Amino acid sequence: MDYSRRRSAAVTVVAVLAILGSLFLLLCCAVVFFGMLVKLPSTTPEVPPFMRIALLATEGLMMCLSLFGMATGIGLFYLRHWARISILIWGGVSVFVGLMGISIVFLMSFSPTPPAPDWPPEGMQAVRWILLIVYGVPLLIGIWWLVLFNRQTVKTQFGGPTVAVAVDLPQKPACPLAISVLAWFYITSMLNLLFLPFLPFRVPIFVFGRVLPGSAGLTVLILSCLAFFLAGIGLLKLKPWSYSLTLGLQLFWLASTVVTVLSPNYNSAMDSFMKEMQATLHLPETQFSPANFSHHYGWTVVLAFLFAGAILGLLVYYRPRFLEAASRAASLS
Repeated sequence: MDYSRRRSAAVTVVAVLAILGSLFLLLCCAVVFFGMLVKLPSTTPEVPPFMRIALLATEGLMMCLSLFGMATGIGLFYLRHWARISILIWGGVSVFVGLMGISIVFLMSFSPTPPAPDWPPEGMQAVRWILLIVYGVPLLIGIWWLVLFNRQTVKTQFGGPTVAVAVDLPQKPACPLAISVLAWFYITSMLNLLFLPFLPFRVPIFVFGRVLPGSAGLTVLILSCLAFFLAGIGLLKLKPWSYSLTLGLQLFWLASTVVTVLSPNYNSAMDSFMKEMQATLHLPETQFSPANFSHHYGWTVVLAFLFAGAILGLLVYYRPRFLEAASRAASLS
């Protein structure tokens, strides 16, 4: 028996937590999903059609993800290599969501006026601490998974050799894991186009400080998603051109965002968009007015810059490894 293939206690704990957590998420989302399909009482405020469709789509997506999380937990029990890759992706997503959420909670300002007359003023600070816990737990879990499943002893459990491999047999080069995750992120971003027909308002498309009109903005958005989609496929297939395309797209939109933020009409365009969205979705004037969100525009852009900078740093760091793998793949073919 190959003792290196024995499942450690830490992997077992993660597998159990993945299955139980995914099952709990599945049950919660199923209750909300099927509850929204039931006709609500007449005393309940009517939900706008777009909000209803968006919530149903979100809950459906979360149910699919929970099923995949359960499959990942089962795969961990059987020490499947794909399950280790999957849990690393989940860990990376958890860290990203946790960091973004905590940053937003720290940067956003809560209104000193309670949303309800019987709500004490210190209740808003309690909300802040609750949000910090909500985002802090996934952050800690994600860090735990990334550290645990990158340890050599754990890697051996999932990838330990069970049969002898000929030394002179050429091995197929693999795309670096971080670049593979980024590639799948680009590929799945195409799903954003599915929501466009259901939007009751027009999302402004900025290109170097100018808001493109309806058809032009939609064309640029579709072409950009297609370019990122092709770049993601090329990265997975170890095509050198895809790396140049990815870097070019990231630098183009980063430069466009910088020019847009510095343009004088940025705040007015965002205020106009918020007013249109508020009127379309029938949101309360007191809580969802553009004045309540205008001071968040700058922090939103800062977080977007940090995200784009992290992707560029990742691409620069892994460029030699990717090009080496692409060169070996070309030589084998």
